[in-house]
Amino acid sequence: MFWNYLKIARRHLVKHSVFAFINVLGLGLGMACCLFIYLFVRHELSYDDFHPKKDQLYRIVYHANNDYDFAQVPPPLAPLVQSNLSGVEATARAYRRSLSVSIPDPTGMGNVQDYEEENVFMVDSTFFRLFELEFLAGNANEDLSQAQKAIINEELAAKYFGEQWQYNSPIGQTIMLEGVHPYQIAAVVRDFPENSHLSFNILLPYEDMFALMDDERREGMRENLANNWVISHSHSYVLLKEGVNPAEVDKGMEQLLQTYAPEPLRVGQSFTLQAVPDIYLNPDVYLNPGPVSDISYIYTFVGIALITLLIACFNFINLATAQSLKRSKEVGMRKVLGARKLQLFLQFLGESLLISFLALLLAVLIISVTLPEFNNITQKSFTFADLLNGPVLLAFLGIFFLTGILGGSYPAFYTTNIKLALILKNKAPLRKGWANLSLRQALVLVQFTMSIALIAGTVIIFQQLNFLQSRPLGFVKEAMITVPLYSDNLNNVFGAGDANMRQRMNTFEESLLQNASIEAVTLSSGVLGLSVVSRRTEPEGVETEGRLFIPTMAVDYDFSETYGLEIVAGRDFDIAAGSDHIDAFMINESAVRNFNWGTSEEALGKEIELEGKVGYVIGVVKDFHYTSLHSPIGSLVMGVSVPLFNTFSIRAQGSNLNETLAFVEQQWKEFFPHKAFEYDFLDEQLRQAYQTEDRVGNIIGIFALLAIFVSCLGSYGLALLLAKQKEKEISIRKVLGANIAHIVSMLTKGYFVLILIASILAVPLAYWGMNRWLENFAYRTDMNWWLFGIAIFLVLIIATFTISFQTIKAAIANPVNALKDE
Repeated sequence: MFWNYLKIARRHLVKHSVFAFINVLGLGLGMACCLFIYLFVRHELSYDDFHPKKDQLYRIVYHANNDYDFAQVPPPLAPLVQSNLSGVEATARAYRRSLSVSIPDPTGMGNVQDYEEENVFMVDSTFFRLFELEFLAGNANEDLSQAQKAIINEELAAKYFGEQWQYNSPIGQTIMLEGVHPYQIAAVVRDFPENSHLSFNILLPYEDMFALMDDERREGMRENLANNWVISHSHSYVLLKEGVNPAEVDKGMEQLLQTYAPEPLRVGQSFTLQAVPDIYLNPDVYLNPGPVSDISYIYTFVGIALITLLIACFNFINLATAQSLKRSKEVGMRKVLGARKLQLFLQFLGESLLISFLALLLAVLIISVTLPEFNNITQKSFTFADLLNGPVLLAFLGIFFLTGILGGSYPAFYTTNIKLALILKNKAPLRKGWANLSLRQALVLVQFTMSIALIAGTVIIFQQLNFLQSRPLGFVKEAMITVPLYSDNLNNVFGAGDANMRQRMNTFEESLLQNASIEAVTLSSGVLGLSVVSRRTEPEGVETEGRLFIPTMAVDYDFSETYGLEIVAGRDFDIAAGSDHIDAFMINESAVRNFNWGTSEEALGKEIELEGKVGYVIGVVKDFHYTSLHSPIGSLVMGVSVPLFNTFSIRAQGSNLNETLAFVEQQWKEFFPHKAFEYDFLDEQLRQAYQTEDRVGNIIGIFALLAIFVSCLGSYGLALLLAKQKEKEISIRKVLGANIAHIVSMLTKGYFVLILIASILAVPLAYWGMNRWLENFAYRTDMNWWLFGIAIFLVLIIATFTISFQTIKAAIANPVNALKDE
């Protein structure tokens, strides 16, 4: 019986090969889209699931001023949590910074290779109790309890000692940090998986953050951090005992804050626990050690996958239903010969499952061919082997049966329930039948609605991305080169310079300006447009509960001129004034408003105390975006503070950039030999700030196009089927004098009515969804009516082209061919 059904199914597919191709291609694309997104979503939801103690593992989140949440917390907190709260088994701090690493030449020729490593973590010895590492070389019991010991991962082992590093063991080898600090490699560990919020290349003892500092600041920094209850400094993790409620630890940390923190800092800040597996999909916490995503993107991708698969299934149902009605005589003959309804149902369902199986094979082929490009778009590293694990194989089978049963059940049920008397009298409802017509119209309506909503959403997403990348930021970003003066080190916010360093900075600037291709050079405490440090600030006349933390930047005298900032009141910093570095501040217009100081002119002369430094406002600059466009412009206080400078900004001419960079590097090695030279172009850094949205937009755009293409396949198939069903009617109309335009209109007008209704349904749906998405941005594009008009127009054009191609072909066909058998 089974082989008989299979033989009939094969013959049917061969006889109706065009419809079979449309069904297999549409379902195959829908399945491929669904499986691609399943792979991506499954990976996104799996972050930090590999930790053996994940159910007990938390990190501390710092709530500062009730405005921002930070992943880095004051250093004194974690040790107090471990020693005072009974529900805590262990805590560990991890302080992230970058370091210049020098590797001696293993050949003994005296050559040294310099690298700038970004993922260097100073960790407590308890780190290894919370996070289990796989040791590939060295002592598996190594816990970094000894100073000047380093653990590196396998990526760095291969980078420093070659791919065959196992045969040239790096254990015991010495590397130089910051050019002057020798460290011995104690172990090599396996890289954390890709789906980890925490990724490191080098692990060093936590206390060694002070050993890497200069002698003048070492003890002062140690004392400062030991009692500092305000700085966002270390990622602090907590391992709870089994059965402990994290809310109890939250209450305990509030008590610790009230007991140990200085009295002024007990108000306006708090600490809570966050489960480590929840970190990656929570973008509202700042200063994460790695990239994060948003759960709303997961919902979006799942929605697109389901929409694409549903459109493919709707195509299948429509075509299968319409085709099955033409097989009513076959069904009638089988009933007369004794076939039971269940047997007929299984036959039609079997044909549907066969098409679904062929579509599944096509989907696997599509995935295997396009997987590298998918990895490039998503910035992941999926392999074909990822398709062969248990959950993915179950997803494959689930989609296969879902599409097969969903696509075949209704046609099978409807056809097998046609009354035998109607079939034998040749009165089977081949084109009539109110229920059949309504279902097919409803499915096509849903397809067009989804297509219009997807196109509108995609257009709005790309317009928002273009808006972010083209919005004026209020400062010059083109041909601006940024060069970090020190390795990325949060401790530098406490001061990293001295008179000798200031002299080197000035001389370096002067040497650069000798090059005609360099227009200006300045210094600051960070990269403009990306981030600033909030400091304890007391503006004149401003009363708050607890201390006020305001974004601040340390800038040099020529900062405003170099970046083209517009001064709206007062003056710029001036070295000739003699005391601007001691008692002068500049603020932005938002600070004037937020401090209730009236106009910009009235703000001049107002007093500001910034962490002990008392000064007066000498100038007000026009608002500019000192951080990303995800956040609105807030108050900003700028002052000249040489010890806080850590970034050179070099404005160069647009031409000969390679030669200019080579010149800058040459001068850098002369003035700062212990720091590896690294640079970025500011406009590229700013673009990368929106790489998550950029990647999401590309993914949504590609899969939206796939969904629309699948919908077009269905429309083409239905138009082809409708033309065949009305072949004789079209021929008779032509014989009676109907022209081609009349026939085309007769065949297509139903589709345009459906597009009109779909537009009415899709516009509010797309508006609601995109309005929710745009809420993530402080600055957003307008959703003008013409954006939705574009979506409707595109669907109309696509549908017209798809349908008209077949209807015109039917309209110009020779009527003799259709009527010769009558």
